[in-house]
Amino acid sequence: MNQSSSSPPWTTATKAIVAVSALSLVVLVIWRFQDLIQPLVLAVLLAYILNPVISLISKRLGLPRGTTVLAVYGILAVAVLLTLSFVGLTTFQQMVTVAQNLPGWFNQAVEALRALPERLPATFAFGPLVLERDAILPQLPGWDQVATQLFDLVRPIFSQGGSIAANFVTATVSVVGLIFLVFVVSIYIANDIPRIGNGISNFANDADYRVDADRLMVEVSRVWGAYLRGQVVLALVIFFVVSIVLAILGVDNALGLGLLSGSMEFLPVIGPLVGAGAAVVVALTQNTPSFGLSSFEFALVVLIAMVLIQQVENNLLVPRIVGDALNLHPLLVMVSVVMGASLAGLLGAVLAAPVVASLKILGSYAWRKMLDLPPFPEEVLPPSEPPPAQSLLDRLRALWPLGASRASGHPRIPESSPYPLQFEPIFKEYIWGGRALETVLGRAIPPGVVAESWEIAAHPNGHTPIANGPLAGQTLAHAQKLWGEALVGSANRQAVESGKFPLLIKLLDANRWLSVQVHPDDTYALAHANDYGKTEMWVVLHAEPGAEVIYGLKTGVTQESFALAVAEDRVEDMLHRVAVAPGDVVFVPAGTVHALGPGLVVAEIQQNSDTTYRIYDWGRAGTDGKPRPLHISQALDVIDWQQVEPALAAPAAASGGVKGIGVEVLATCDYFRTERLLLGAGRSYAGNPNGESFEIWALLSGAARLEWDGGQMEMTDLSWVMLPASLGAYQFIAQTGSLFLRVVTPSADL
Repeated sequence: MNQSSSSPPWTTATKAIVAVSALSLVVLVIWRFQDLIQPLVLAVLLAYILNPVISLISKRLGLPRGTTVLAVYGILAVAVLLTLSFVGLTTFQQMVTVAQNLPGWFNQAVEALRALPERLPATFAFGPLVLERDAILPQLPGWDQVATQLFDLVRPIFSQGGSIAANFVTATVSVVGLIFLVFVVSIYIANDIPRIGNGISNFANDADYRVDADRLMVEVSRVWGAYLRGQVVLALVIFFVVSIVLAILGVDNALGLGLLSGSMEFLPVIGPLVGAGAAVVVALTQNTPSFGLSSFEFALVVLIAMVLIQQVENNLLVPRIVGDALNLHPLLVMVSVVMGASLAGLLGAVLAAPVVASLKILGSYAWRKMLDLPPFPEEVLPPSEPPPAQSLLDRLRALWPLGASRASGHPRIPESSPYPLQFEPIFKEYIWGGRALETVLGRAIPPGVVAESWEIAAHPNGHTPIANGPLAGQTLAHAQKLWGEALVGSANRQAVESGKFPLLIKLLDANRWLSVQVHPDDTYALAHANDYGKTEMWVVLHAEPGAEVIYGLKTGVTQESFALAVAEDRVEDMLHRVAVAPGDVVFVPAGTVHALGPGLVVAEIQQNSDTTYRIYDWGRAGTDGKPRPLHISQALDVIDWQQVEPALAAPAAASGGVKGIGVEVLATCDYFRTERLLLGAGRSYAGNPNGESFEIWALLSGAARLEWDGGQMEMTDLSWVMLPASLGAYQFIAQTGSLFLRVVTPSADL
């Protein structure tokens, strides 16, 4: 007999007891098996660092993940052995020498500084200029005390750096078995990364917290991914650069000092000091300084060289390789490194900074949830959407191969060949919206004010569910994860690697003026908002008589005059207004000041970004009764002051068109190409993506049928469909006069 039953919910007291018991058990296990924590963490880190390489090779070559994991780790092992065979042993021996002698060299450096006045020459000659030693460095009383106090301040840093290096060397030499264990465990973890991600997602989904979990994993993964992989690259670069520079200068143990400096890159703030300090100390105590210089002069040259290397690293390499991954104050980073070293030695010092950055993200989420605030602020100052970066959870999902998911034991997206996708829209309520999507376009919308309908979206602020076929109920992000390049095309490999779909498609109902705003370009957004920029376009579907848009600036407006107008509340005097009618096209590249006016309904094609800087909001209040925030300083940075009274886009006839079919190119940029097609009743349009790019089609008016190898689909007024890049040949057959939009990525073979 099939009898339904329900399990009674736990009381608050029961939940508290279970939570405390579980936490106590975790603490007990960690304490009891603490010796195993370090190799396990090292194995996880190695697997995490290699995961993108493994996933990329697996996808490109079509190999099972297990085979790819073994191949990558085998290549890594061979590379390490070859490196050790050729240059590793010499470097390693020099590292041992540096680590063992650093404390003694440090004491010699102290004595050298105390005797500095006596060791300096009586005069310094710089060309025709001759300076007396006593004029440069007076024989002040108490110089010995000054030198002693100065070195007492920095002695702990160099002593700790030497002990860390020594411990590292000792561990590397004596614990070969531990290294082998880390390697083997890491192989298993690397193979099971997809299963781990699936388990977290499914667990969060069961508790109805999948969106929150995805967002938190995006933020935390961004920190760890950028930090760890960035530090590995920086360590290698610094190792080679420091070794070469010190070898050219003639410093003893140059390779060992280079290895020390590279290793210390994993210690933020303190690490570079240790590496540079060790090089200076070795130079100061070297028996035969190069270039005929005194020990002090030679050490000064080495110090200048190390400072220059660090300046190049901090100003050129770090922003491009690591970026603002931690988003922590340098003092907090330094304190966390010291605390991590005291708690867990070298490993604790290395992981302290990203751990603190992750705790900051989780703590902010918990704090907002405790105060019943939205867990993730919607306002964009700075923009709330994480980076390209990205959605790193989707990035990981996009990189994980399909075969691993089948072994996870969890229900997965059904395996199927790519097919045309339709979506359920997501509706957004903003103060400037209305009901025109229902009254004008005939769309079914929820009660209240509806400003936007997200038609095709894979964005942290909204994922449109798939409405048809085997993937019905899943999202575009899931389809991209499942099909990868077969969905987005070879022209969009970056989307597969980043896990971020390139475009976002919307319908907008402007019942009132939108705020006057501007979007940054990719360069600015990536540097300041950890996001891509936003170039967009509007196709006007409906316009009340007299409707207009704000599009660019008036002639003569400069950054200075605009800033003054903002301060004097005269922004409206600076803005260029353009009347628009149905069918008009407004192309809005990043940096263009713009706003939709009342009485307009538009289709919007844009980069998949929500980075917006609001300049002017017509003096109105938000839903909370308070003025909505403005982002003036960012806007002044990104406005393109050359966008002066631009004209509306002029559609151009497409070359190589089909007889009897009108095809216009509405806009072409680095991110999308949009065409408008008019098919008479009974006419058909045949196409084939050829694996280059997905195609997004909108039927603006009329009725048509889409046919492809494997199926067909009926379409009516204002419906959207996405054609996968691997779909193959298709055709649209117009049953009545039909007006379409077609959107592709610009590098596709058109």
